[in-house]
Amino acid sequence: MKTGVLLMAHGAPERIEHVEAYLRRVLIRRPPTPEFVAEFVERYRRIGGVSPLLRITREQATALEKRLGLPVFVGMRNWGPFIADAVTQARAEGVGRLVGLALAPQYARASVGAYHAALEKTGMPSVLVRSWHLEPALLEFWRKATAGKDFVLFTAHSIPSEGAEPYPAQLAEMAEAIATGPHALAYQSRSPSPVPWLGPEVPELLPRLQGAVSVAPIGFVSDHLEILYDLDILHRGQAETAGLSWERLPMPNADPLLVEALASAVGKVL
Repeated sequence: MKTGVLLMAHGAPERIEHVEAYLRRVLIRRPPTPEFVAEFVERYRRIGGVSPLLRITREQATALEKRLGLPVFVGMRNWGPFIADAVTQARAEGVGRLVGLALAPQYARASVGAYHAALEKTGMPSVLVRSWHLEPALLEFWRKATAGKDFVLFTAHSIPSEGAEPYPAQLAEMAEAIATGPHALAYQSRSPSPVPWLGPEVPELLPRLQGAVSVAPIGFVSDHLEILYDLDILHRGQAETAGLSWERLPMPNADPLLVEALASAVGKVL
């Protein structure tokens, strides 16, 4: 049976005029207000009008395909190409089994679990990578990125607190495996919601910090809105207002160490 790999991510609109449709797909339980849509349109405008997520994910897939010698496909949960589209493509190319790998190193039912459910819904025989946060090559990438920094602020996307484990535990485990000096972990990019979410959030932590802060977004693997706007614009402004020096460290994107980490994670379930 021919095996392939499916890289899965959240998805992002490629054009500003698609932002409203994207938000309506993501916020099913509470449709976005015109004001909320306008706010997100402005966020995309401020990062250049487009998220680089799909482009970077395709670069990761190309590099991983070369590394593994297996076909690698890209499927998004909330925008095209959707996970179902990627499975259709895989079947057309004679693939009978997929390794499902979410581009989120730590497992959370609300994110990785949802990607897995979307893949299982297609009926394609598959094996799933649950988490890969302790892959040596991934840790090496972040150790190099954080080496010599006075203080490292590790960040990850916040999620609802109920049923969050093992997500926060895996984030803490990863941070401890990387850090060699003073550091902290904070959450970012919380969605509007009446239920409790994981904390502390970045703005809550800033008043407790001083001097130079180097930010390592270990809950993510590529540049996209949550990096380019939330960290580089919103939280940078808050940090500078608080008198802090703010340095957001480079993302893995298609770095060879990230590709090696993905290859290792796939190899463990083949």
